Amino acid sequence: MSKMSPVFQEESSSDLLDTAHPEDVDGQEDWAPASPSGPGPLAKKMWQCARRGVRSEEVWSRFAQRVLMTGTLASANDVSLIFRAFARIKYRDVKALDTLSPFILRHIDSFPTQELVLILSAHKKLEYERTDNIHLLLSVICQRGEEWTGLHLALTSNAVAHFYIYRPRFWRLAGMSLIKLLWTMSPLELTILVAAMARVDRRDEKALLLIAKMCCRFGQRHLFNQVTLATTLNAFAKLDFNHARLSKALEDAVVAKLKAALELGPDYRKSLNLRELDLFDMQALVLLFRSMVVVVGTSDEVAEMLLTLLAWSQNEFTTYQRRVLKTSAIAFRRLHPDLSRRLSRENREALQFFEKTQVKVNTTESRWMVEVKQTLRKMDITVELKPLIDDQVLDMYLPVSKAVVCAVGPYSYYAGTTNRTAYSKLHQKVLELEGYTCMPVPYFEWSELKTEEDKMVYLWSLGRKAAGRNKKVKVSADAHPADVTDFEQSDLLDIGAQ
Repeated sequence: MSKMSPVFQEESSSDLLDTAHPEDVDGQEDWAPASPSGPGPLAKKMWQCARRGVRSEEVWSRFAQRVLMTGTLASANDVSLIFRAFARIKYRDVKALDTLSPFILRHIDSFPTQELVLILSAHKKLEYERTDNIHLLLSVICQRGEEWTGLHLALTSNAVAHFYIYRPRFWRLAGMSLIKLLWTMSPLELTILVAAMARVDRRDEKALLLIAKMCCRFGQRHLFNQVTLATTLNAFAKLDFNHARLSKALEDAVVAKLKAALELGPDYRKSLNLRELDLFDMQALVLLFRSMVVVVGTSDEVAEMLLTLLAWSQNEFTTYQRRVLKTSAIAFRRLHPDLSRRLSRENREALQFFEKTQVKVNTTESRWMVEVKQTLRKMDITVELKPLIDDQVLDMYLPVSKAVVCAVGPYSYYAGTTNRTAYSKLHQKVLELEGYTCMPVPYFEWSELKTEEDKMVYLWSLGRKAAGRNKKVKVSADAHPADVTDFEQSDLLDIGAQ
């Protein structure tokens, strides 16, 4: 089974490494032979075709067949080069890859550190989720931590995060290595690292502080391109690391690019090369709108500029982007009521379009969320399961009291902590902005309840606490619901401190 198609995660839209300029990833394509003998003729030919960009289905199908026939004779150099050739073209033939995989174990000690990193990165590009290979490669890479460079750290974290590997040893080594590697890393490498930490919800404050210091410098000097700038800002927002100095440096860099795009008019995306001009593409605009307007917060002026650019391209967004924009549009209307009233007609229509458009996405229900729902129904409480804000997230709605029971699972908390993620808090925040009473049920508290009676008592007490808060907290008509609840996680560390 094989396929020739770009492989990427919908949430990130495109691979940062694919959009990078060659000079930004200097050294990535260098190849150091694992042994003096060098690779065989098949591996050499495959790599030459990959470097030239040959994407013929027939050519790579023949290569895969030859790998199946001669794979047992592959040397360390052959294994490395063939994996990387498949990855460069993104040709995924599972049978050929399975044939070569056992030889990674055989030759694991023969590979240089850089080659181990590139093989691991090839697994990520091919979405070849073979657990034994991935953990073996990662273990050996961790043993050679003293040989790491900034590029090794970035590529490894990118692959590890792609497969959602939470191995503490690697992430601890990554944080420790930053002390000596930080000053040698490029803007792209830093972006890849912080984006990887955000993907696995790894909120290491010391590591983030070091990264933030360097990102401030890059932002002030306008060294981020449009992709890395939007990705970096979104990653820090997801990790709830919102330091004032960092936010200002990144926002200033964003504003400069927004103004350049606005000056070109509504058709700037149709007639000009965005990559040469370094202007924000649609995915970057969506990430910025959610991060700056909803999660971090920004001025009305910046919010209006972002909305104007989004309105110019409202018919071109993907399903995922529409899903993000729907939640963000609801929050925008609540967070910026005065601005919403004075928007231009075009922007008001775009905002309404984002908010009202239905998105076709698959919804899932967790096992323990089913348990909470069943317990509520045993208590003779009417429960409706439907997406109230996000089309992909089901909420347990109690229509009688207009309350929502929020089943807060393990992935709603930062790794190894009981601190809720920014996106988890954002969902509750938007629900409360819409007038719902939220009753969060943390998974670690629910798991301690052993009997049905304990669970019922817990839910009754939760409801009484919510009712008590509603009576105690009197919010005036012009007050903002977000002012009542503290959703922000303050950062006590100073980026400027030495």
